[in-house]
Amino acid sequence: MTPPPPLPTDTDALVLKGVGRRFGALAAVSNVSMTIKQGERRAVLGPNGAGKTTLFNTICGDFPPTSGRILLFGQDISHLKPHQRARLGIGRTYQTSLLFTGLSVLENLYLAVRGARKGRFSMLKAGPDDADVAHARALADRVRVTQLLSAQVDAISHGQRRQVEIGMALAGNPKLLMLDEPAAGLSAAERPELVALIRSLPRELTLVLIEHDMDVALSNADIVTVMKDGEVVVENTPDLIADDPVVQSIYLGEGH
Repeated sequence: MTPPPPLPTDTDALVLKGVGRRFGALAAVSNVSMTIKQGERRAVLGPNGAGKTTLFNTICGDFPPTSGRILLFGQDISHLKPHQRARLGIGRTYQTSLLFTGLSVLENLYLAVRGARKGRFSMLKAGPDDADVAHARALADRVRVTQLLSAQVDAISHGQRRQVEIGMALAGNPKLLMLDEPAAGLSAAERPELVALIRSLPRELTLVLIEHDMDVALSNADIVTVMKDGEVVVENTPDLIADDPVVQSIYLGEGH
């Protein structure tokens, strides 16, 4: 797949202006404003129920905002459908695995590649020299699962599944990659591989990740945003965020 043309470097990757999302009387996200620069690594932290995943879903279009505006590289995407936002450069993973468990790692990556381009509904069977198969193999190498290409995804470890999911999110050559709790459920032995994978992503790729594990988040972030009750309460650099009294109150005072 041909990479997208380079973007003007003076355009912010993602701008949220007073974004809110309500479900009836419940305000899951309230008046969130945020500016993420191109190539930035942004971590979004907060306890359960803070609104982190709802904010992700609002940015990606699963739950369009009920108030405010979302700008992606200068373009207002507030009312676009999820597939339209994806074509403009958003790739993402989900908290819950969406892999096709009856298929191999290569087949999952291949389907992600096909799904990201025109002609994705073609019934023609891919040959061994198919460009999409080659792209899927390259993605496997990029996320460090080349040795697992023929394995069914229900037979590999949880950490390896997370790596495959990141590979699938990269299939459309996104300009903004959003990872929703990539370390969730990983063992202590699996986390260093995930951290190394995230660090290996090219700096021109803007990255936003939700993460409960503060160590994983802080080691992969330039800026950290902390949410509580659907609102942003703190925003700072990783070296300052852990000692912030508001953050300590959220994570220690509330048992998180």
